[in-house]
Order: sequence, then structure tokens, then C-alpha cells
Amino acid sequence: MQAYKIIVAYDGTDFHGWQIQPHDISITSSLQDAWKRIFKHEINIIGASRTDAGVHALGQVARFHADIPAHLNEEQVQNIWNAQLPPSIVIRNLVKAPSTFHPCARVKQKTYYYTLFLKRPLPFVARFGWHYDFIDRVDLTKFANILGHYRGTHDFGSFCKIEDQKISTIRTIDSITLTAIPHHHALLATIKGPSFARFQIRRMIGYALDIARRPSLSVDYINELLKNPNPQQTLLKADGCGLCLRKVVYHHDE
Repeated sequence: MQAYKIIVAYDGTDFHGWQIQPHDISITSSLQDAWKRIFKHEINIIGASRTDAGVHALGQVARFHADIPAHLNEEQVQNIWNAQLPPSIVIRNLVKAPSTFHPCARVKQKTYYYTLFLKRPLPFVARFGWHYDFIDRVDLTKFANILGHYRGTHDFGSFCKIEDQKISTIRTIDSITLTAIPHHHALLATIKGPSFARFQIRRMIGYALDIARRPSLSVDYINELLKNPNPQQTLLKADGCGLCLRKVVYHHDE
């Protein structure tokens, strides 16, 4: 069977994450079920990132194997498939891939966005960002300063689930920037790195907000969490609605 690479965008609000769930609707199950309705056989889709419930994507990369009917080209298959998907999922591109391609291998860099609303957002954009209840109490200069401390290679064990401690929690943040979006009264954090642990980015944002709203906690508190990793934290975890997987870049543009 031929291997194919797809790039998928989705509004994750109404889904229980990317990965297939026993009793809930996920992005992967929606893609696979739509394919089966069209072509009457099953496929197994593997994604580059297992985005959590409520998390969005503009450039999720995935792979599957299938025998596409000879009278259809890739663009036609993409259009037919999209027509069977809910409006909240769109396949942006579908191409043949080498048999060796795996979406989780040879990743050079992933880019994530986190959108933080400074005021209650308009309903047209509310699903794609988070309005933190205590945002008015957050020292935004302190918040930006804390984000800067994440750059570089650290042990992010304090930012992961306890069960994730079985694997290495050392991760590298290539860059993290904060940009104002005045017309939406929002801030956009752009985080780039080769890999991230589960909940890592949401906790990076949440911890920074929590510390930045408390005068009793200094910026050095975040350095202690990085130097002395401990998953048993009570600090804030940012909501999934603000997180979006922007793109995945591979070595040699695979």
C-alpha cells in the first residue's frame, strides 16, 4: 500500500483530542470514519502530535497507508474526504509520502501558538483563545519575563504529568515570543521546539500567569521549578482552548 502524508487543520473545541478514545469522538476517529464511509475500508492514521481535548491545529501532520482507486488523484481524494468531514476539520494537503516517513520521526521543530485574551472576547473568536479569570491581576511585564526563562534546554519534569516521568522530561525551547494582537485585545505566545511533553506548554503558560499575578512570588520561582523538577505542582494549568499546533517542520523537508 502507498503511504500518504496529510496536513490537517481543526477546531478542537468539540473533540476529545487527536487520539482515538474508547467512548468519545476524536479528530483521528472522525478522519478514519469518514474515510471508511467513502472507500469501504479502514485506515490507521498516525499524527505528529497528540493534541489534547479542546486544543486546535492549523498544521497537524499525519500519515496513513491506503490503496486509492486508480481513477482518482490526490487532490480529488482530498476534496472527497473533506466533503465527508465535519466543518471543524479540514485536510489542507494530501500527498504521497516515502514508505520510510513517520510523522514523529526526524522532527526539526514544532511551532505552537497560545492565545490569551486580555478582555472578554467576541463570540466569533472566543473558541480560539483563553480569557483567564484573573488576567486583570497579572503583571504582564513579569509574565513576559518568566516566559523568557523557558528558553534553552531544561528538565521540564515540573510541567508534566506524574506518569510521564517514566520517559525523559528534558526538552529544548528554541524560542518563545509574545506578540500583542490589539484588535482582539489579546496576546499571542509563539513557542518553538523539537518536542514537547504532554501538558507542557499549557503548564508553562499557566505557571507564568499564576506567578505573575502573585506579588509574593518572584521570577526566580520558575528557575527553581526548572532546576528541581517535581511533577506534584499546584500551580495553574492553562486551558486547552488557547493552544494551537501551528506547524511541524522536518529535517530535509520530509
